[in-house]
Amino acid sequence: MQVTTEQLDPCNIALTISVDPERVEVARKKAFQQAVGSLQLPGFRRGKVPPHIAKNYVDDARVKQRAAEALVPDAYREALTEASVEPFAEPEMELVSMEDNGPLVFKALVPLRPQITLGLYKGLELERRKIALADADVEKELENIRARFAEYPEIEDRASETGDFLMVDLTAIVEGQDLPELAEPKATMIEVGKNIPDLDAGLQGLKKGDSKSIEATYPETFENEGLRGKRGVFTVDVKEVRARVLPELTDELAQRARPKISTVEELKTDVRTQLENDAVEASENEVEFHLVSKIVETSQIHFPEVLLKAEVNAELNQLAQTLEQNKVTPEQYLASIGKSVEQLQSEMAVGATQRIKNSLVLSEVARAEGITVEDADIDAKLAERAGESGVSVSAIRAYVESQGSLDRFRDQALTEKILNFLKEISKITERIVTTAELEAEEASKASENASAAPAELEEAKPKKRAATKKKAEEPAAELEAAPAEEPKPKRKTKKAEAEPPAES
Repeated sequence: MQVTTEQLDPCNIALTISVDPERVEVARKKAFQQAVGSLQLPGFRRGKVPPHIAKNYVDDARVKQRAAEALVPDAYREALTEASVEPFAEPEMELVSMEDNGPLVFKALVPLRPQITLGLYKGLELERRKIALADADVEKELENIRARFAEYPEIEDRASETGDFLMVDLTAIVEGQDLPELAEPKATMIEVGKNIPDLDAGLQGLKKGDSKSIEATYPETFENEGLRGKRGVFTVDVKEVRARVLPELTDELAQRARPKISTVEELKTDVRTQLENDAVEASENEVEFHLVSKIVETSQIHFPEVLLKAEVNAELNQLAQTLEQNKVTPEQYLASIGKSVEQLQSEMAVGATQRIKNSLVLSEVARAEGITVEDADIDAKLAERAGESGVSVSAIRAYVESQGSLDRFRDQALTEKILNFLKEISKITERIVTTAELEAEEASKASENASAAPAELEEAKPKKRAATKKKAEEPAAELEAAPAEEPKPKRKTKKAEAEPPAES
């Protein structure tokens, strides 16, 4: 057997493998006998047809295929040994030739392990923005709590105004074309004042039973790029008009919102504590993101395409599950975001590439510095989860082991140790900012580079494992928002990413 190698790039090698004609002939004869064994002709018992007769009825192409299938696995393993190649994943096989009385020649495109050369990771200079909470931040969160317990009585004695909710049958046409998800009347709830300006203006002054067609132009800042600047016609048949009535902030409401709380004052204290904890967590997320980004920028990182495909496929599978749970078809979802499958995959690949690079440099830092996980580290993560869930550590461990997901906690513990090590050896200065200043800085950054801002927020918490699944945004909300709502930027924390969004 002959093997030639061609290094395609640092993480991919092509092996051209030629199997000797004698070995090929043995495999062909065996494949022919197997075919004859299943052949049945009139006058002969199954498997007893003489070879000189059987060859007229046996498909020679099928015999070649069976011979190749029998030869390739062993030949590939032998070639790996001969060429001293350690594959990272399964290869792509390509048959080159298999002529009569000649060799079998095939090519194996073999993915190799990622190659990382670490850049600077010691003594990096970073800034930590510490958020100084104000009373207004607490009051804002208390208003959010009131909003979660709002009541929505139907209104019949006045017309709609800002802040009301309209239950309508909605259809939409944009630039003369039906929006796929709104080609037929769709029962939709619309909050007046939360939509594109022209539509909001048209929704004012409506009553139950009214029908109206509203012309509206999508702003140039609209989230769906495919709709920016386009003119649409929205037809609404009003079924109900409802007001939003917020409850008073009383001890009773405080208890409903948080069962362990008894009074409004306790609720305010608890809210402030939670906001402070979230602020610290958000600040650390940001430091970790910038820290890992700096290391990635100065490192040489190569990885095989198969790793990226696996990451994107994992994300697509999770999105598909979310869509199915919300009874939304892939076609509806793509229409709501104004993108093709190819565009969505391309965008996912950008984030997946960054996650893989983050993961690889963290793993390489761990290897270089001898950072490992002890049983005590895993126990600490399990205890942390037990505290969050309000159950015993033994119960959490039993459940995790039954699900075979202990490695996830091991990875989390290792990632945390690596990040803590990197922060300890970095030069981090602190700057105090208010929530308003933070939001203004992030808005300015987003306007300078709108495409980079979402990726930054998404990557705020680097992961060790490459095949990490992200939680997809709620597609049902996006579908309803597509014709109506402006995007609302939100600052994510670790806690926010881990929990599902609260239903309104």
